[in-house]
Amino acid sequence: MRITSGWASGADRKQSPNIDKGHRSRECIVLHYTAGYTAASAIATFASPAGKSSAHFVVETDGRVTQMVNCNDTAWHAGGSVFRGGGQVNRRSIGIEIVNPGYHFRSTTGQILNWERKPIPASRLAPFPGMIEARDPWVGSATALWPLYPEAQLAAVEAIIRACIAAYPSIAEVVGHRDVDTVRRLKVDPGPAFPMPRMRRILGDRQDPADAGGVVLVVDSPTTPLNIRGGPGTSFDKLDRGPLRHGLEVVELEVRGDWIKVRVGDGNSAFEGWCFGEYLRPKG
Repeated sequence: MRITSGWASGADRKQSPNIDKGHRSRECIVLHYTAGYTAASAIATFASPAGKSSAHFVVETDGRVTQMVNCNDTAWHAGGSVFRGGGQVNRRSIGIEIVNPGYHFRSTTGQILNWERKPIPASRLAPFPGMIEARDPWVGSATALWPLYPEAQLAAVEAIIRACIAAYPSIAEVVGHRDVDTVRRLKVDPGPAFPMPRMRRILGDRQDPADAGGVVLVVDSPTTPLNIRGGPGTSFDKLDRGPLRHGLEVVELEVRGDWIKVRVGDGNSAFEGWCFGEYLRPKG
């Protein structure tokens, strides 16, 4: 994907009326989830003047991309937000809406409920490859269920980010809506199921391709070795090649809620698994 004169190659185009012409700068990319189950609903909202909102891109679960605002113009996606101590985040950013319904709950009878506590049929969640459990204080005290993002969708988001930072070298950060909604504290997207470190590493690729191997973490578990499991949760079996000793360096590969997928070792002896993130810290 390439961005030429503000338009991305390979993306469908449906222009939103909810824009401001021009922009102040391009300092960050803000990632959102749509809080819906299909791109069609988000696109319809952004295409209507009554919606009073828009984003530069909408990414469907299958990876299909629709561009709704020229990247040289301002979309209405992060109103009321603050970035690096300043406002007018819309005029300083590019907004990407990623189709994902956001947090759900499980009823006492086991039924899945949406954020409005209304029952949701399993078919609505079929495009999403499972869910993780995680708490978020902005959502409430209950443990919420967060749908995972399909790989085709994540690859499309990566492609957009790479195209944006190539076209706008002033972009210095990739952030979530939650990261910039620090005054109102109403937005939690893209949520703990989204692999934000994977997206932020793209900036590192631009700065130093040698860093593409991932972020180095250190096991911080001085009293007992850290278990490493086959998946992101205690329901997955412990790996026979664990547990991991305190002070061991590992490489972060993916984040799902409170769990981090890591690579241990190098070369033919390397293996991968999942650890509880509370017991891992950045090196240095």
